[in-house]
Amino acid sequence: MTNEGSRDKGMVDVQILGETYTLRSETSPDYTRRVAEHVDRMAREIREESGVVDQKKIAILAALAVTDQLFRMRDGVEVVKGLAEKRAERLTNEIITIVEQTSGD
Repeated sequence: MTNEGSRDKGMVDVQILGETYTLRSETSPDYTRRVAEHVDRMAREIREESGVVDQKKIAILAALAVTDQLFRMRDGVEVVKGLAEKRAERLTNEIITIVEQTSGD
């Protein structure tokens, strides 16, 4: 890997399936590397499990797998958000009931 101090700010080298890519990112180099490592891990798993060797097909399958993870996490967040909103509403109603009961004393 090249000396990043001498390169343009925001540039980072990453490796995916043995290929080196120079990426420009507004995020930290560490974050960019972690993202690339995740993609690399997914691509390697797909290549090993499916036997596909075509890089383009592996890239598409990895993109689909990562997108599936994203959608599942979003769905999970929506479920948790809905549960939290229901609980907050229930607690708010309980507090209102208690305040009304104590202010009547």
